[in-house]
Amino acid sequence: MRKPEALLFDLWGTLIQSEGFEPTRGHAAMLGLCDNPLGVSLQETLDLGARVVKSLESREDESALEFTQFSLMRIIADSFGLRFRLSLEETEWEFWNAALSVRLIDGVRDLLEHLKARGMPLGVVSNSSFVGLTLERELERLGVRRYFEFVISSADYGVRKPDPIIFEIALRRLGRDASRVWFAGDNVGYDIVGGRRAGMFCVAFNPLTAIPSGLGEYTSITRWSELPGLISSAGGA
Repeated sequence: MRKPEALLFDLWGTLIQSEGFEPTRGHAAMLGLCDNPLGVSLQETLDLGARVVKSLESREDESALEFTQFSLMRIIADSFGLRFRLSLEETEWEFWNAALSVRLIDGVRDLLEHLKARGMPLGVVSNSSFVGLTLERELERLGVRRYFEFVISSADYGVRKPDPIIFEIALRRLGRDASRVWFAGDNVGYDIVGGRRAGMFCVAFNPLTAIPSGLGEYTSITRWSELPGLISSAGGA
């Protein structure tokens, strides 16, 4: 493995994790930010939202296309005659704040500080129905946004990992060839398979499933404190 010139990270399960997702609170926050002339109930919005998500979630993985929170909010609003009083970006942020409680995974802050000291350019590539602005705002609140040159969300492009397109976008934004960038993530199907297809050396962080044979160069770690040693031991150009 070649010493990296830059690193890309997955987000969920890699840098951050949630203590749970509570759509009822999210929908309640969204409904409270809308004019509701027909008096639509919270349960009606929840039922429609659940039906839409259930009908689309399996197709997302089959197609590697992203269905976004923006689209879901528009479907609910237009179906029930709701009118947003704020922008979709601000409404989504309020939904996020109500539905999610997020924390950094152990060791992330120390790792990012170490990589910053080495002058290593970093970026995030996330499969998320929430736009990149929302993800950035959360990382800012957690105090780590400043470490990343960019945060890419599949919601902004409509393409999900493992499709190579979203990785290629990140590589172009870094201005580096895939052979000089490492990708780290926890999801084997999205992160390790996708990163290898894009030509990067991959680091599987606490992978929950087995890594298939024949992928080429990758390694697995269980703690972020292991990554600096791997970088130091990697070969030169």
